[in-house]
Amino acid sequence: MMDIPLNIWTMFAAAQRHYFDVEIVTSFPDDSRHRYPYGQFAARAQQLMHALDSLGLAEDAVVGSLAWNGFRHLEAYFGVPGSGRVLHTLNLRLSPTELATVIDHGGDVAILVDPDLVPLLEQARALGGLRQVTHVIVLDDHTPEADLPGLVAYEPLIAGQATSYPRTPWAESRPLGICHTSGTTGHPKGVVYTHRSTVLHALGVASGAGFALGPSDCVLPIVPMFHGNAWGVPYAATMVGAKQVFAAGPFTAQRVISLLRDEQVTVAAGVPTIWIDVAGHLHGPRPLPDLRHIVSGGAQPPSSLIARYRRDFGIPILQAWGMTETSPLASVAWPKHHLRGLPDEEFIEQAASQAGLPVPTVDLSIRDGDGAEVVWDGEQLGDLYVRGPWVADSYLHGDGVEQFTGGWFRTGDVAVGSPGGYFRIADRTKDLIKSGGEWISSVDMEAALMAHPDVVEAAVIAIPDPKWLERPLACVVPGEDAVPTLDQIHEHLTAHGFARWQLPDRVEFLDQIPRTSVGKFDKKALRARFPA
Repeated sequence: MMDIPLNIWTMFAAAQRHYFDVEIVTSFPDDSRHRYPYGQFAARAQQLMHALDSLGLAEDAVVGSLAWNGFRHLEAYFGVPGSGRVLHTLNLRLSPTELATVIDHGGDVAILVDPDLVPLLEQARALGGLRQVTHVIVLDDHTPEADLPGLVAYEPLIAGQATSYPRTPWAESRPLGICHTSGTTGHPKGVVYTHRSTVLHALGVASGAGFALGPSDCVLPIVPMFHGNAWGVPYAATMVGAKQVFAAGPFTAQRVISLLRDEQVTVAAGVPTIWIDVAGHLHGPRPLPDLRHIVSGGAQPPSSLIARYRRDFGIPILQAWGMTETSPLASVAWPKHHLRGLPDEEFIEQAASQAGLPVPTVDLSIRDGDGAEVVWDGEQLGDLYVRGPWVADSYLHGDGVEQFTGGWFRTGDVAVGSPGGYFRIADRTKDLIKSGGEWISSVDMEAALMAHPDVVEAAVIAIPDPKWLERPLACVVPGEDAVPTLDQIHEHLTAHGFARWQLPDRVEFLDQIPRTSVGKFDKKALRARFPA
C-alpha cells in the first residue's frame, strides 16, 4: 500500500480542489454574516502559513489562538499546523491568571486574538504571563491600542502573501495542536494532538458511527473552537467538504435558531444547556426542517429534553461522550438497527441512559478496584479506561502520569456497561456520593430530577453528614410556573427507582446552575457555595 503520511495536508488539500465552491459562513453578534467559499479559505490559510514564516517563528513554534468560532479561526486551524507549527487553542473564559498560566505552560511564542479579547490578554500579561510571546496578531484589519509585544493586524499581515504554500510531508507523529483540560478535577493539563491522531479523529467524527457527515451536509458546531477542537467538527467538515456555519461571540438562542433555518443546517453540536435554551424558542411541529440530528455532549441530556425534540420537533438528539484526552470524541449513542422501531417511551429511555457505543478503533474497559474487568450487566460500576489512536498517552511536560497505565488512559469516570454493548457514565469518581457506605450516582439523580415537569436544570453534590458521612444535596432551577416541594421531589425520584435512603434531605433553589468555561455544570462552585 502507498505510504502517504496522515498529516494536515491530507485533510486540507481536497478543500481547494474539490470543495472550492462550498460556503463557510460566520455570524456575528450584530447579525451580520461573512461568507466565502472553501477556495478562498484555502488560499487565505496558505497566506497565513507564509505570514508566520515572515515573522521569523521557528518551524515548530507554538502559536496560541484566543478567539471565538469563526472563519479566521478556521484559517488558523489549518494555517498554523500546515506550516509545521503547533496551534494552542486558548479558553477565552479563563480568568487572566489562569490564562497566563496556560499560555506559559504551553510555550506560546505568538498569539492570534480577536479584537474584543485583547484586554483579557493584556490582563494576563500584567500578571506576569506571556513570558515567551514575541508576536500578538489581532484577527482584524487594524490593531487597537494595547500594551502587547509585536502587535500586528491579521489582514495586513497576510495581504500580499502567496496563496500557495509548499505541501510539506510533515511526519505523522509531529505535534499539530495543544488543548488544555478544563480543570474540573484540578489544574488544567496540556494534551498534545499529532497530525496522525487529528486525521484519524476527523475520519471517526465524519463516519456513520460518529456524527455522520458528508458533502451534502451543513454543520453548526456551537461547541467552542477553543476546546477540544470543537469536537473535531471543523477538521471533519473540511475533510469531507461539508458547508460550515459558525456563530462568533456569546451564544444566544435566537441567533442560533436563525442560523439553523437560514443556512439549512443538517447537523449541529453543543452541550445540553444550549439545546434547553433553544427549545424554549421553538414552536410548531417542524420548526427546523433541515436539521437531521443534534449531537449533545459534555453532560448527559435529560430524557425530557430528548423527548421534547423527538416528539415536538421531530429531531433526534444523540448523546456523545469524550474528553480533551480523547481528541475528544470517543462514543456516540446511535441506536442499533433493531432499536429504531421501539415505542417512543422505550426509545427515549434508551437514548437518555446510554453514553453510547465507542467510535471505531476506540476501546473501552470498565474495571473494579483490583483492575479486573467488571461484567457488563447494566448494574456493576467500575472505573472507565479508554485507549485508541487518538487517545493521549501522556500529558504535556509529563503531568499526571498516574492516569496512564499499561497502554490505557484512566478517565476518572465511573461507568456501567450494558449487556447490549452500550455503556453509560454513572458519575465522575469524585462526584459519586458515598452515604453510609453505599454509592449514589449524582448523574442518575440529576437526569431524574430534570425529567420533573417543574425542573429546568439540576445538579447534585455531596455535603458532609455526621452520621452518614455524605448526603446528596439537590440544586434545582425551577420552572416559571411552579416550584416543586421537597416532598414532590421525593415522590418523583421514588417513581424513578431511587430508594428512600438515596433521596436528598435538602433542596436548594437557584436562578441558574453555575457553569464551567466549556458549559458544563460547575460542581466545584456549588461545593464552595454549599459546604455543608
